[in-house]
Amino acid sequence: MITLYQFATSPFAEKVRRALNFKGIDFEIHEVARQKVPAGEYKHVSPTGKFPTIQDGEQVVWDSTDIVYHLEQAHPVPALIPEDKRAAGLTHALEEWADESLYFYEMTMRLTWEHNLDAALDEFSASLPGIPKEQLKTMILQTAGQLTETQGIGRKPKDQVISDMHRHIDALDSMLVDRKWLVGDALTLADIAVVSQLNALRYASEADAAVQNTKHVLGWVERIDQLAPA
Repeated sequence: MITLYQFATSPFAEKVRRALNFKGIDFEIHEVARQKVPAGEYKHVSPTGKFPTIQDGEQVVWDSTDIVYHLEQAHPVPALIPEDKRAAGLTHALEEWADESLYFYEMTMRLTWEHNLDAALDEFSASLPGIPKEQLKTMILQTAGQLTETQGIGRKPKDQVISDMHRHIDALDSMLVDRKWLVGDALTLADIAVVSQLNALRYASEADAAVQNTKHVLGWVERIDQLAPA
């Protein structure tokens, strides 16, 4: 039995859950107590203190991408990485787009814009019991703000971030014209990675409105939910 150590609020944990469910792998979830991480409570499964992590027998794997590739090797059917090299390369590129670009848009819009953080605060509060919500809200706004400002998106004016986000959503919608999936004729890691970041981004009212206005994205999300539920 695989154990998934996760923060439920993490889109990277959603990516791993979807991969496990798509492959039909039995697993159990251990929700990480955030306040225990700095003290080294989870060093045996995550020396870096980052999650998600899985424990698969005696083997521990951290980083969501490494986890999925581990699952792909141990449980190759059904596949998430295409055999065709060009398709595999495109899958990799789209996963990187999700994990390294869309991620910082969802961080900025979901966690540093106060009106959107309110919609996600209950879920964060569940993993940090005992901290008053207003105190937690201030902590998240400050911590996420520092990260996104360092990365760069957090230094942009809000209207520019919204404009950028619309370009990303429009690009996703365009990739799905006359197609069921982002790469080839079957669901791949690209679909799972992108939809996981998209779902976190949609906590932002501005992003959800953009998604609702697309022609192809919502149907694609439904197809992924059927084959690889979160």
